[in-house]
Amino acid sequence: MTKRRSFAWMDLLWLAFLGVLAALDPILEIRKHLILLAIGVLQIFEHRLLERFPRRGRTCSVLLKIGLGWLLLDHTGGIFSSYYLIYILPVVTAAMYFEVWATLGWTLVTSAAYASFIIPALEFYELTSEGITDMAIRCLFFFLAALVVNGFATENRRQATRYRELAETLAETNRRLEQAQEEARRSERLAALGQLSAGLAHELRNPLAVIKASAETLVRKLAA
Repeated sequence: MTKRRSFAWMDLLWLAFLGVLAALDPILEIRKHLILLAIGVLQIFEHRLLERFPRRGRTCSVLLKIGLGWLLLDHTGGIFSSYYLIYILPVVTAAMYFEVWATLGWTLVTSAAYASFIIPALEFYELTSEGITDMAIRCLFFFLAALVVNGFATENRRQATRYRELAETLAETNRRLEQAQEEARRSERLAALGQLSAGLAHELRNPLAVIKASAETLVRKLAA
């Protein structure tokens, strides 16, 4: 029940975030709303994609988010769009699912997708040193976000692996302890059986000794 409730809260947060983006200019851009809706649906149902396709699902998720981000910027101003931070989404997704080098690779692909808007902008504007610096700073922040999130995700995976190994060790220890307890109980039963056998032999030996002595006495008397 708790897990289902946390997913519901995340869904509400995503809907609120997308609602705020949809309320910003341009408000009457229907394509923008459809793209935001697609991003929200992908983010909310991403876990199902990963469950069905564990290996390819991560790659597809990052590629889809890069593509949807590109469409969003294309319909809201291209290189001048204020929605360029939407590219944080595929960068963070890659940082959570991949190792550091793969994360840097996906971040480079995301930065290239964002920088591709420079080409159509050159038809109307001149590329200045300030524009290059601004573009480089934005892309560097993409890499910064990727490294920070990947560091937390890597540490989280390391801790999860450590806890899993500890749980396996504890399970193996419990199994051996149960086996030792079973052997101890078996030894106790064998010891009790030995004591019972010794007591029974002692109880039988005494009357047998008397019978033997009496039989030897009778033999001597009958022989005389």
